Amino acid sequence: MTTEILRNLIYEDPQRLARVRYVILDEIHYIDDFPRGAVWEEIIIQAPPHIKLIGLSATISNFAEVAEWMTLQRGDIATVSVRKRPVDLRLWLALRNEFYPLLDPAGGIPRDTRAKAQAESAVDYRLAQMRRPPENDLLPVVERLRAREFLPSIYFIFSRRGCREALARCAGHGLDLTTAAEKEVIDRIVTERLAQVEDRDEVELYRQLLDADLLRRGLAMHHAGLLPYLKEVVEVLFQQGLIKVVFATETLSLGIHMPAKAVVVSSFTKFDGQNFQPLTSGELTQLMGRAGRRGIDPIGHGIILKEPDVDIGTIYEAATGEEMTVESKFAPTYNMALNLLRYYRPEEADELMERSFGQYQKMVARRALDGRVSILEQRLADLSSGRFAQQGDPCCTERTISSFTHAEDEIASLRARMRRLRREHWQRGRRGGRRATKDPGGKTLNELREEVAQLQHKLQQLPCRRCQYLNEHKQHHQQLRDLQARVRTSEHDAERSEGEYRRRMVALRSILEELGFLENLVPTPKGLLASRIYGENSLIISQAIEDGWLEELTPAELAASLVMVTAEDRNRDRPRERQRLPTSGVALAQKRLRIIYYRFSAREKEKGEENLRPLSTDYVNFTYDWCSATPLTEIRPPFGVDMGDAVKALKGLYSALRQVEWAVVERPALRQLVLKARETLERDLITRI
Repeated sequence: MTTEILRNLIYEDPQRLARVRYVILDEIHYIDDFPRGAVWEEIIIQAPPHIKLIGLSATISNFAEVAEWMTLQRGDIATVSVRKRPVDLRLWLALRNEFYPLLDPAGGIPRDTRAKAQAESAVDYRLAQMRRPPENDLLPVVERLRAREFLPSIYFIFSRRGCREALARCAGHGLDLTTAAEKEVIDRIVTERLAQVEDRDEVELYRQLLDADLLRRGLAMHHAGLLPYLKEVVEVLFQQGLIKVVFATETLSLGIHMPAKAVVVSSFTKFDGQNFQPLTSGELTQLMGRAGRRGIDPIGHGIILKEPDVDIGTIYEAATGEEMTVESKFAPTYNMALNLLRYYRPEEADELMERSFGQYQKMVARRALDGRVSILEQRLADLSSGRFAQQGDPCCTERTISSFTHAEDEIASLRARMRRLRREHWQRGRRGGRRATKDPGGKTLNELREEVAQLQHKLQQLPCRRCQYLNEHKQHHQQLRDLQARVRTSEHDAERSEGEYRRRMVALRSILEELGFLENLVPTPKGLLASRIYGENSLIISQAIEDGWLEELTPAELAASLVMVTAEDRNRDRPRERQRLPTSGVALAQKRLRIIYYRFSAREKEKGEENLRPLSTDYVNFTYDWCSATPLTEIRPPFGVDMGDAVKALKGLYSALRQVEWAVVERPALRQLVLKARETLERDLITRI
C-alpha cells in the first residue's frame, strides 16, 4: 500500500492494524520528498507502538542520523549497512562516441581519460563558434553499446520530449537490435497482453498508441506520461531482455524492477525548475542503481556522456562523493492539524510537531550553531581585549577608531553623491535641458561640500589621526565588526529553528478558526468533514459541500468540477488552447470554486502560510468526456499533456470521490450523487490500476 493509505488507517481505523507486526518502508529516503515526505514522518511517529519498522534504501548516506531519530520515536533501531554492490559497477566517460574508464583501480581518474577530456575541452574552446556535430551522438553511442555487448541498456534523458525524439531518430535510421526469433517472442507477448484487456475500446486505444514496429526492433521509451499498460509492456519485455534500449526519464530509476546490463546518462545537468544544475552524487547513484543484473551480469556498466560545458572534475566528484543526504521536508498541513485535534489536545499536537525528523535535524543544527556562536564569541572577546594596550600607549581606543572609520565611510559616500550630481549637471546641460541642482537626497552640491568639510574637520580632531598603528587598528576594527555580524546572524538562525513547526501549526489553526473549521481548537462539523478528505485542497472541497450547491450538478459535471480541485496542471506556463467549459453548470461551479479559493488564499497570505494549490483548468473537458462515456479513441488529452498524465489526474479524482463518499455518509442525496460520479469514472483503465 502507499504511505498515504497507512496514514489514513492510523487516523481512521487503527484497530485494523492490531495484528500488523511489521511495516516495511521501502525507499525510505522519500522522507526527503516534498510534499509526500511529511506522510512518512507521520507514520513513523504515530504508528501503533507494537509495530516494528524496517526501512530500506540504496542511497542514504546519513542513515545513522535517520536511525537515531527513529530510535527516539520507536525504541532502538539497528542499522545494517552494506557498502558492496551485489553486482560490481564500472563507470565510463563517453568522449566523441568512445568509452573511456572514469576511475582507475585506486579510485582516481586514469591519465589517458583526463588527457583526452582536457584535449576535447581545448578543442571545444577553439571551435565554440563553429557549427559541428555534438560531442556524443545518439546513434553511434547505441552502436558502441551493441559492439561492447552492453545491451540491454537504459538510456536516461531528462525530458519526455527528448525520449520521443531519440526514439524517432532510431526509427528514422532503421535501427534494429533484435533477432528474428526475438521479434516472434515480442509479437506473441504483446498479443497475449492485449488479449487480457477486456475493454475493446481500451484495446483499440492501445493499438493506436503502441508502436509495435519499434518494440519488435528492441526499442522503447518509458516515462510518467505513458499509460500504465504501455509502461507495463515495456517493463515485461525489458526484464526478459527483449527490449535492448529503453529511453527513459529519471522516474524509471525509482521503485520499478528494470535492471539493465548498462545505464547511459545522456546529460550531467538537469533542470531543477529554475536552472540547470549538475547531478548530485545521490542522483547519480540512483540512476546507476539499475546497472548490473543480479545473477546474470558479473559487472554492470554506467556510461556518462561528456558535455562541453561540464568539467570532468565535476563528474568525478559526483561519482566518488557521498550518496544522498536525506533532509526532512516535513511541513504541517491543514489535514494534519484537523486530524491531530480530533484525538489530541493542542499542546499534545504541538509536542508531536517537535518529534518530527525536521525538528530533530533543526535541533542537531542548533547544537552545531551553538558551538559556532561560542567559538565566535570567544574570538570576539579575544579581539575586544587588549589589542591597543599591547602596543605601548597608542592614541586609538575602540570608541575613537569606530568614530574615525564611520567618518571616513560617510566622506566616501558624500563624494560619490557629488560626482553623480556633477555628471548629471553636465550631461543635462549638453542636451539643452534643465540642469540638476539637487541629488536624490535633496542636497545641493554646496551643501554636500559643507558636510564633507565638517567630517574632515572631525577627523582632524580625533586622536587616531596621530596614531602610528592606525592601519592595523582599522583592520582590527573591521574584523571586530565582521565577527559581530556573524554572531548576530548565527543567533538569528538558531532562534528561527527553535519551534518552527509549532509556530506554523499555530498559524494553520488560526486560519482554520477564521474559516470555521475549528471552534475553540476543536473541529467543527465542517472541520470533521475536511479531516476525512485528504489532499492539499481538501478545505475547498469541504466548503463546497458545506455551501450545498454540489447537488445541483449531474454526475459528469460533479466530476469535471472537482477535478479542478484535485488535479494539478502540468507546467502551468506552457502555451494553452482556449477552451470552452462543457456545460453552464461546470462554468458556474468553476466561478464558485474560484471564490472559495481566493477567499481562503487571502487568509493564508495574511498569516504567511500559503498551502492551497491554484485550481487546475487542464482536465475539465477531458474528465467530462470520460464520464459521459465518450469512446477512448475519441477523447483527446489536454493540449501539451500526455495521456498518462490525464489518466493520473482521473485516478486522483477517483480517490477523492471515494473519500468524499465516505465522509458525507450523513448526507444521502449528495452521497448518491458522488457514488454515481465515481461509477462514471470506472472504466477498466481506471479500476484495474
